[in-house]
Amino acid sequence: MPSYDFRCNTCGKPFSQFFKSIHDYDPAAVHACPHCGSDQTVRRIRRVAIQKPGRDLSQLDSGEMLNVMNSGNPREIGKLFQQVAETTGEDLGGTYQEATERLLKGESPDSIERDLSAAESPAGGGDSD
Repeated sequence: MPSYDFRCNTCGKPFSQFFKSIHDYDPAAVHACPHCGSDQTVRRIRRVAIQKPGRDLSQLDSGEMLNVMNSGNPREIGKLFQQVAETTGEDLGGTYQEATERLLKGESPDSIERDLSAAESPAGGGDSD
């Protein structure tokens, strides 16, 4: 249910009005103040969310990609992997996809590498910590 915020120019008090849908709100309509009854009200905008443009990691040169890899930020590395895969348009395999998904969730690159190496080793195990 959308809520719209107003302020009364007569008494100065803020108030909100609720509508069943966005389509029920008429910006040209008079919205009377519930405190003093005045029709001298103005709509207030409280919060505005602006989405930052995403960084196109697939267009980085090799040095910049290395900086992303060395940053230690798994989500940023995951975004790099994801964007590179999307740019190539090829299936880079299940291991690549699994690593990318785990990085995007914030798992450390070292633990992912350890798990994937253990899964690929002939013994299927490896040393335990």
